Amino acid sequence: MASKRELKKDINYLVDEVIGTCMMHQELEGKSKDKKTEDMIGEMLQFREDMITKVNNPDSKDSSGKELKKYYKSLQSELISKVNEMFERLESAKE
Repeated sequence: MASKRELKKDINYLVDEVIGTCMMHQELEGKSKDKKTEDMIGEMLQFREDMITKVNNPDSKDSSGKELKKYYKSLQSELISKVNEMFERLESAKE
């Protein structure tokens, strides 16, 4: 991880990708108010807020470089797994 700033940019970019894909799915399916995708959008917006808060306020009691690096690495992993989960849920919603 290069910096907290880059991590925040990654969070915003990936969450926006999921939200954009959900909105495109709604338009292509002709369901402008599909409950599943609306819930997914809301969930991703809340997830973004939570992740930015975690980035700004590390809960690590030990502020050594190694511990903080491990903490931010775990946030990065959480971000990737959540985005993958949401794309899988969106794919299953299409069927």
